[in-house]
Amino acid sequence: MALQIGSALEEAGYRLFSRTGAILLVAYFALMASFQVLFNSAIATTYARMGYGEIAAAMPLSFDIPLTVVGAGIAVSSVVSLYLTVVSFRTFVAGARTSFPEGAFTRNVPLALVNVFVGGIVYSLLVFIGTVFLIIPGIFAYVAFIFMMPYIIVEDRNFIAALKESYRLTEGDRLALFGLLLIVGAAAAVVGGIIGFVGSLALSGPVSQLPAIVIQPLASLYGSAIIAVAFEQLRTADGRSPSAPSEDDTTMTAL
Repeated sequence: MALQIGSALEEAGYRLFSRTGAILLVAYFALMASFQVLFNSAIATTYARMGYGEIAAAMPLSFDIPLTVVGAGIAVSSVVSLYLTVVSFRTFVAGARTSFPEGAFTRNVPLALVNVFVGGIVYSLLVFIGTVFLIIPGIFAYVAFIFMMPYIIVEDRNFIAALKESYRLTEGDRLALFGLLLIVGAAAAVVGGIIGFVGSLALSGPVSQLPAIVIQPLASLYGSAIIAVAFEQLRTADGRSPSAPSEDDTTMTAL
């Protein structure tokens, strides 16, 4: 078994709690706060238009913003989120703790964003369809294609080649990968639930949503770091150069 679960958990923490990780966390915090304001404002505006003014007034972190502006803001936030995903994976896979790796912000960004977006939809559909068929196939798809993102973002593959390469790379380590992802998911759920519950009791008004704004980006980034480290471990054990294409591989010159 090439995947070392304990080492992956520890190394992901080192990469997250570093100078580059801190910068990414601040960017994600700002994005999450902005998205929360836009989302709450949309809900409050909708309630107000339906005649439920009291509910709208009680909505925390909301402002009287036209829905068209809110929609545009959410669209921009979604693009920024995809961009931060690209930068995060390139940084975590490279193990860059003090400065961002060369090309992290600029290399093939438009094609990467398109492939991440389309590939994300395809990946979600595969997991959803698999889950409908007695859950187990959905779990298998989730694990087998988990490295689609790193292949797209780090190695400039298109999403089809990335799915194929992820399936190949995870062979022999899927149970270990499932265990790793289960540990991270369970820990995030428990910690998030406790902090959210305590926060709801101790905080009121707009600050009541502060725990969610803090925990969600932190859990998301740690999850990305875990996938990046596991990807690096298995790719190193695989013995293939990061730039070496597979037999049916294509780069991001086309979708």
